[in-house]
Amino acid sequence: MATVPWLPALVTDADATPRIAATNWSVAETLIALGVTPYAVADIPNYNDWVQSPAIPPETFDMGLRDQPNLELLAQKPPDLLISSALFSRDNARLDRMTSVRLIDNFSSGQPYYQATLAMTREIAKVSGTSDRAEALIARTDRILASAAQALESVDAPVYIVQFSDAQHVRVFGNGGMVETLTGNTPLENAWTGPTNAWGFASISIDRLAERPDAYIVIIKPLPRSVGGELSDNRIWQHLPAVREGRVSEIEPVWIFGGLLSLQRLTESVVGALGQH
Repeated sequence: MATVPWLPALVTDADATPRIAATNWSVAETLIALGVTPYAVADIPNYNDWVQSPAIPPETFDMGLRDQPNLELLAQKPPDLLISSALFSRDNARLDRMTSVRLIDNFSSGQPYYQATLAMTREIAKVSGTSDRAEALIARTDRILASAAQALESVDAPVYIVQFSDAQHVRVFGNGGMVETLTGNTPLENAWTGPTNAWGFASISIDRLAERPDAYIVIIKPLPRSVGGELSDNRIWQHLPAVREGRVSEIEPVWIFGGLLSLQRLTESVVGALGQH
């Protein structure tokens, strides 16, 4: 593997900014949160659907799919550094012949989500020369969690936090991810106590959301195509206690596998959703 020119060698003067590309959306959002315009990001159209905020700057170019970046395009316009993740590493050997490649993500270290995300943020800050901004971002995240802990004290029932896969199935989020950080730092009780995968969710049929009949349901958009229309005619969904009793909320898209900005947005969105009940 080629030698990675870590800072300060990567930044040669006070005005220079390394051209950093990201295959991982969590890295992309973290760069933007640190005030760094990504040189390139993978699959920007789907980022706009699933992550949405922070917006990709217009000067950032799309480098192809996350698991299959456009090697010809990158060869023509190589970044100074390409940050990849363990999940999207199959082309790293070829990418490494074009530019320096580093694996940085928050789901392959074996650490709990929040600790891994703090480490990811600080590592990205190190290679981009923005360590002071990283500490400010971390401090703001801690303040938002502390504020949410107070705001959620009055929530009187557990909550399912879900994303629809289709009209019959959802991902329900529990231990091992961003939702665990939210529930672990606030009085909020997660209604899902079953097993989860390495990404912190389980795929279940919607009838299982009746297992805690007193629970709220918070749905993270976007909904898959046609699901919204199908739910109105879905007898299982319509007979769930939370649906019958008006304890269902939808929140705008949040990248549930993302970085600190996504965690901030999830926290504030859940507080806003549950505050309506």
